Amino acid sequence: MRLLVLTVALLAGLKVWTQDRVYRTTVGATVISAYRDRAADACHGVLGKAKAAANPWASAASADVVVGDPNADVALWDVDNPMWEVRFRHPHLVLTTAGREPRTCAFDLAIGMASVRPR
Repeated sequence: MRLLVLTVALLAGLKVWTQDRVYRTTVGATVISAYRDRAADACHGVLGKAKAAANPWASAASADVVVGDPNADVALWDVDNPMWEVRFRHPHLVLTTAGREPRTCAFDLAIGMASVRPR
């Protein structure tokens, strides 16, 4: 009987994990395809480059959807900081360029702003 209960619990956990992975992968791919061009333009604008110049973010090597801006310097316990929401709650599309000097740009999907840092 214990074996049966453990097997059912294991199968239920596996089902929940699989559904979560499929959901996150699908939503991540959808968000990336919907916002990649807007994020690339915003990241290019942060660098102060002219519109005619080549945009390195348009062909970024990787794009990921994360919760919170990895570039924001805010501690978890500093809840009174005005940047706390941006650091720990806002969804971001993180683009990383390839090459000799890779850069990372985090585009805030909630407010439409980008921040660029060297990798």
